[in-house]
Amino acid sequence: MVQMKLFEIENEEESFNHSADTYKGIYALHKYWSKKPYNIVRHFILKYSNKGDIVLDPFCGSGISIIESLFTNRKAIGIDMNPSAIFITKQTLSKIDIHRIENEFNRLRQRVESGINSLYRVVREDGVYTGTHFIWKNGKLIEVWHKKNGKRITDTVSEEDIKLANSFSYETIPYFYPKEKLFYNPRINADKDTKVYNLFTPRNLLALSILWKEINEIKDEDTRAFFKFCFTASLGQASKMVFVVKRRGKFNGKTRKTPKKEVGSWVIGYWVPKEHFEINVWNSFENRYKKILKAKKIQNKMNYIVREGSRIEDLLFSDYNLLLFKKPAQDVLKAFPDNSIDYVITDPPHGDRQPYLELSLMWNSWLGEHPEYKKEIVISDSKERNKNKENYFQLLKKVFQEIERVLRHGRYFSLMFNSLDDSTWINLFSIINNLNLELIDIETFEYSAGSVVQDTRAGGLKTDFILTFRKRLIRDKDKNKIYVISINQERDIIIELIEKYIQDSRNQGRYTHQIINYITIYFIKRNKLFKLSDLFKLLQGKFKRDGNLWVGRL
Repeated sequence: MVQMKLFEIENEEESFNHSADTYKGIYALHKYWSKKPYNIVRHFILKYSNKGDIVLDPFCGSGISIIESLFTNRKAIGIDMNPSAIFITKQTLSKIDIHRIENEFNRLRQRVESGINSLYRVVREDGVYTGTHFIWKNGKLIEVWHKKNGKRITDTVSEEDIKLANSFSYETIPYFYPKEKLFYNPRINADKDTKVYNLFTPRNLLALSILWKEINEIKDEDTRAFFKFCFTASLGQASKMVFVVKRRGKFNGKTRKTPKKEVGSWVIGYWVPKEHFEINVWNSFENRYKKILKAKKIQNKMNYIVREGSRIEDLLFSDYNLLLFKKPAQDVLKAFPDNSIDYVITDPPHGDRQPYLELSLMWNSWLGEHPEYKKEIVISDSKERNKNKENYFQLLKKVFQEIERVLRHGRYFSLMFNSLDDSTWINLFSIINNLNLELIDIETFEYSAGSVVQDTRAGGLKTDFILTFRKRLIRDKDKNKIYVISINQERDIIIELIEKYIQDSRNQGRYTHQIINYITIYFIKRNKLFKLSDLFKLLQGKFKRDGNLWVGRL
């Protein structure tokens, strides 16, 4: 019996995994959490929908599924209760009037560049310069960078540098800046009583407020939105969250005595390193503007048109091709007719892995947005939010029920999911088992670059699962359910499957996530699910490791 099963999966070897292209062009313009690879999203849209079909993503995030739907001549509906997500989606998708944008940027430059740069004045014996980068350590300014004849000059600080840097205060800033308090959440380094403005030095906050005031005075709405996009895209690099990278590079085969300091980036959460950069705000803004403008010039030549409507009927009965909703999915979908959507592809919040609204509070606060935090579908470590597993699955169930209702019979729903938490998987399939959906395929995909959340979070895998379901023509609640079983029921076959899988690697071994993916997919395709924690225990008890690789039986 075991031999028959082993033969049965030989052709399944590695065929379930997709590789990601790197983020580039319009997809690299603005940070957002857990972006999915655009080439894989496009692959699934092309596979499960046709031109002219309506594609729905009820948790659209930064809009990759929405953008790819329009690029491939589908109609798209994007829903996300995070205002930043809808803002990023709309701005990423929009084409712009290049001439108008360039003229407006020149006006901005004339009005604010010199004033902002004066805040970073660096006085030396041979002249007065504009500082580009300032390194702080434990609250003290320790290093200054400026440019001279086009070259970067790294210098120790003078008393005048220190005096100027310490002359600014939050209280004396005359223009708007956000004063919202972060939700206390140690997992994302949101400390008690920290406010959004505490993420910036007083000098940078003043510069940002000057720039933001000027942007808000732009009369043309589309142009103003474009520059707000440039602003929010540059916020992270203008914050105190940019860490200092130290590398001991080699020169002529010898290690340098003094490590070269390089500019890091805002990674995730609200961690302010003890040693961090303060980067000239105008430089951060201009650099991001140039990158966005370059991508937009290419995008303007692309053959697609955005015709945004406001109601589902606009897509069903006219030539509109886009709907975007800045509201909770469980509320928006109620207004959709039964059997009105051709394909659903989505990446919902994966339990407690990423509290999207908390992570986006910095952007939303500048944009003046106040989302309905109580309706977010998430598990948060922030006690003040009261977002637990019960609340998470209660709300997620409502969305899945609506997805089943609005999806046309015989059409498909692709769900991206990533979790190692046993109860999360069990509850997920408990919800799906009660819907008129049957699993037709399960695959995985890798990311184009390592994600900090995925690499460090205990509840996350290094790859995502993609589960694709089809809505049955006739409701059959007992057909093709996924049953939770004890791993002991399949212990012998699992051990032999793992052993063969390792052998097929040509003695190179397999990583933990590869084995988890392989075994999980094998059994879910056979309508069985067991606790992933039990699979870890089985690996540890029956197999040996060489570094990070499992190499064979003990």
